[in-house]
Amino acid sequence: MLHETFSNRYPSVKAAKVVFDANTGRSKGYGFVRFGDDNERSQAMTEMNGVYCSSRPMRIGAATPRKTTGYQQGTPNHMTCF
Repeated sequence: MLHETFSNRYPSVKAAKVVFDANTGRSKGYGFVRFGDDNERSQAMTEMNGVYCSSRPMRIGAATPRKTTGYQQGTPNHMTCF
């Protein structure tokens, strides 16, 4: 449902993932959306804040990249949806 909510409006959406609790199998209430276009990502962060996904309004924010041992270049192309 998260993927459809974003990809219907933003064609550059590459993937969307809802995070689930391994023990209960229930959603933890947040997910990630990955974009191919930085302009669309920025636009979505503004426009989709407060929009309902299922029964809850989304709070949108930039995702913090995981720490890696390699050199990371550029800006993250994904965001977090709560």
